[in-house]
Amino acid sequence: MLDVLDNFYYPKNCNRHNIRHDPNDEYRGFALGIVKKWVGGHRWEDCRKLSIPQYKILFDKTTEWFNKECPEDFKFTTIQYNKNYKCKKHIDGKNVGESYIVGLGDYTGGELIVYDENDNPTHIDIKNKFYKFNGSKYYHETAEYTGTRYTLVFFSVL
Repeated sequence: MLDVLDNFYYPKNCNRHNIRHDPNDEYRGFALGIVKKWVGGHRWEDCRKLSIPQYKILFDKTTEWFNKECPEDFKFTTIQYNKNYKCKKHIDGKNVGESYIVGLGDYTGGELIVYDENDNPTHIDIKNKFYKFNGSKYYHETAEYTGTRYTLVFFSVL
C-alpha cells in the first residue's frame, strides 16, 4: 500500500479547522467515498473525486487492501487520506460510530493519542497496525513524529 501512497499527489487543504493547530496551517489530505456536499445544501453524496480515474483507482486499491488486511469485517463509507500532518486534539464531527486508523511510512513517533472520559491520554502505536476507536466520542490527536507519515482513516458517515 505504501508504494501507492508515495506516488500520489496530496493537495493542500485549508478546511477541517477542528484539526489545525493554527488557522493558517494547511495540511495535505482528502477524503474519498461518501462526503458532505456543502454547495447547495448539506447532504451526503459520493465524492466527486471518484469520477477522476486516479482517485477511483486509489480508493479501489485502498478498499481492497483494507478488506484483505483488516482484522475484522468492518463496513465503512469513507476513507480519509492524510500525509505528514500532526492534528490537534479534537473530536470527529461527521463520523458515526467506530473508525479504523492505520499509520504507514518511514517515521518514528506519531502515535495516536486517545483521551478517555476523564481526559487521561493513552498513546497507541498505529504504525503498520490497525486500531479501532470511536473518534466521534473520544478526543484524539497526533503525537510528535519525524519522517514521512501517512494515516488512513476508515469510517462511516451514515
